[in-house]
Amino acid sequence: MIETLNQIIEEGTKRKLVHNFISSNSRIPDSHIIIDNHKMVNFGSCSYLGLEKHNNLRQGVINAVSKYGTQFSSSRTYLSHSLYQELEDNLCKIFKRPVIATASTTLGHLATIPVVVGKNDAIILDLQVHSSIQMTVQQLKAKKIPVHIIKHNCSESLEHKIKSLYNKHDKIWYFADGVYSMYGDYAPFAALDDLLDRYDKLHLYIDDAHGMGWTGENGSGVVCKHLKNKEKVILIVSLNKSFASAGGCVVFPDTKTEKLVRNCGSTYIFSGPIQPPMLGAAVASAKLHLSNDILSIQSKLKDLVRFTNNKLDELNLPQFQKTDSPLFFIPVGLPKICYDIIAKMKDKGFFLNTASFPAVPMRKSGIRFMVNTFLNKEQINEMLDILSTIYAETIVENETSYAKISRTFGIPYFELKADNSKDKEVQQDNLTCQIYESIKNLDEHQWNEKFIKNGTLSYANLELLEKIFTNNNTPENDWKFYYLKVKDNDNQIVLMTFITVALTKDDMFSQTHISKKIEKERRKNNPHYLTSKTVLTGSLVTKGNHVYIDYDNPNWKKALSILSENLTKIQDNNEATKIMIRDFYDSQLNDLETIMLEKGFIKFKLPNNMVINNLQWNNVDDYLSTLSHKNRYSVKKEILKHKSNFIVDFNKPKNKEELKTIYKLYENVYDKSFMFNVFKLPLEYFKKMCESKNYDIIKLHLKNSENETNLVGVMFSHVDDNNYNALLVGLNYEYVYEYNCYKQILFQTMLRANYLGCKKLDLAFTAELEKKKIGAQMVNVFAYIQSSEHLNESIIEFI
Repeated sequence: MIETLNQIIEEGTKRKLVHNFISSNSRIPDSHIIIDNHKMVNFGSCSYLGLEKHNNLRQGVINAVSKYGTQFSSSRTYLSHSLYQELEDNLCKIFKRPVIATASTTLGHLATIPVVVGKNDAIILDLQVHSSIQMTVQQLKAKKIPVHIIKHNCSESLEHKIKSLYNKHDKIWYFADGVYSMYGDYAPFAALDDLLDRYDKLHLYIDDAHGMGWTGENGSGVVCKHLKNKEKVILIVSLNKSFASAGGCVVFPDTKTEKLVRNCGSTYIFSGPIQPPMLGAAVASAKLHLSNDILSIQSKLKDLVRFTNNKLDELNLPQFQKTDSPLFFIPVGLPKICYDIIAKMKDKGFFLNTASFPAVPMRKSGIRFMVNTFLNKEQINEMLDILSTIYAETIVENETSYAKISRTFGIPYFELKADNSKDKEVQQDNLTCQIYESIKNLDEHQWNEKFIKNGTLSYANLELLEKIFTNNNTPENDWKFYYLKVKDNDNQIVLMTFITVALTKDDMFSQTHISKKIEKERRKNNPHYLTSKTVLTGSLVTKGNHVYIDYDNPNWKKALSILSENLTKIQDNNEATKIMIRDFYDSQLNDLETIMLEKGFIKFKLPNNMVINNLQWNNVDDYLSTLSHKNRYSVKKEILKHKSNFIVDFNKPKNKEELKTIYKLYENVYDKSFMFNVFKLPLEYFKKMCESKNYDIIKLHLKNSENETNLVGVMFSHVDDNNYNALLVGLNYEYVYEYNCYKQILFQTMLRANYLGCKKLDLAFTAELEKKKIGAQMVNVFAYIQSSEHLNESIIEFI
């Protein structure tokens, strides 16, 4: 995630979309900013009321600096400036509740949440609740307080979760925003009031950083205006944004809770205070909000917001949710399209923001802009007219459509007015794309020409997989197959792949201890808990570079776009939530990562593949000579020492009972394997592998003192074109550690590959240390992943 986020920000920096600095060497109107000598109307400010230029606030700063200097350096536990007392007294009047002013909203969360949430409480997070709250709640997770995440603004999911927790906990806390900072939508206040009335244990913690100041009595905000039941609510607001000063404010339902946080809140005790200049501004702002003078300023903003909403309706520009908030979100789709729109708007003299990953899912990025009192209707009108035109042309340039945007965001279909390019498809004149639903519809020679030397992707093997994993009653074994081929005008294949749609575990690549916890829930209550439909190139049982791309063809990037577009269509048609394009190895092109990121795909490190390329030796002594001294010693001591205790055979099972015995060994390993957490493969798959000439089976029998043998290990491998691909191992754990059965079967797999004349042995992933000891080398493997929703991933984060 860190690497991906860094790449996204670096790309934004190159495009001058983030990490900008305002030029300060010239005076300009308050509605404008200058970046790199380019003057723009500023639609990126969250100072909704424009109070930073109000005479009262400026005079408050001047008076505070003149009287008290630039700072007052003391922990508030020991000593607070008198301005603090004046500020909190005035904030109490605004909210009609006890309050604590904090150095920032984030520090307010850190002071309050760990104190008010009890050890027998439970927490429910809205998926889109602000990152600062999610960060704070991680502290409670470490204290074993259960944390649950629900779908954004879904009152049905909230009630369901309340019911499931109700008899187990003292209090159930729901954490939400009043106005969500990305989408600009509101919390479901009416539903929350109803739930508060019906469930005594339910309590709310709401961040109204973007809702305070510009609305509500005395600027008390969206939550105070819309939420009737305030007796079980802790509210936190920002003194930045509309309030135009610094810090935050926590509003408590009673004095007892306020005193508890004041006495025990860590960041209240140990963090520095708001300094006198901004305390002076905050006091002045509080007094202004308590006076009638604020009404005309609020009214001006309200009129501008109403005008903006009417103009958006007139142009048919979509909104995620229409509200009376000055924060607007225009749905777009992929981050690249947002970047293109923002860049064009900057060129036209308007500064807007993007709302994109990781704050929102990759496919749900949008244009985010704010309206404030420095702006006028003429500027808003001009900006939206230009945005409408740029939005329409950029949508077409990026090969998307209004229909697709509507589907992605779950909003009504729209068409921009005065748009002559409505939903025109961009023609790929020099490329054609064909999609098939069975390998039988493709030419076997043509397919194998591209894939037979590549892992387990031969025509015959895909035929086998289709027979096993289609038309099954169990959801995890019922896959859909697609085969995609892109050709140029010369009938040359530019790109080819096969695609499956399958149910996958969302913790597939999670840490082992997390998967173990999730598996307990699956076995106890729901075998499909935290699973999702995934569209992936290749399948869950194949390996290799599943996407053939002719990088020498000048149209390969267009072909990649066609692949991405068709994967999205398949995703939508099958109601899948993720796309995974795999596998890519160390030797990928440098610009592939940037191209994929523009298309909304995050580069993801898969487990390392372990490969032995040196199989050209005549006997074991020759083989040992290829190893390092350390590894040679390990092989002799851990493997060759026990070799005489085993009998190895390569005969496939003679009957069903023998097959079931082998399958049981596979189940033994499966039950202990969590590094790559997938569904158990069906017995039918093992039966078909035994019937196929392309699969090789190694059986390891341990001799006992009576000269009888026990089957203690099995390895299923796929063999094609001098490549030996180890796939699935089974073990009897009663003997594994005493006789090093796993190491022995790895060694026997290598001997078998050598015997068959194979040039390469692919030992797959996991157990890297043991595979390195017998001479395997590590190969980095990557995939590119895109999620349309990140609810399940967020749930896993708090397990």
